Amino acid sequence: MLGGGVTFGYCRKLNDGLPCRRALVCWELKFPVVEFFRHALKPETFQEVFFSEPEGRLERLLGKIDEAKKDRQ
Repeated sequence: MLGGGVTFGYCRKLNDGLPCRRALVCWELKFPVVEFFRHALKPETFQEVFFSEPEGRLERLLGKIDEAKKDRQ
């Protein structure tokens, strides 16, 4: 994602404190990452992070606009 070496710690907390959705793919050859996250996350969180459809660009942009509006108030 960043074009260079990244630590597992970075990947674990990338998404607002949740793992990057690609962490399973990126780390699967290094150690049993699926088992790690199955133990570290609740089952519903594991499913949401790794197997749900990502938010589209438009949705992310609209969410950021809403956050900025709330911050101004």
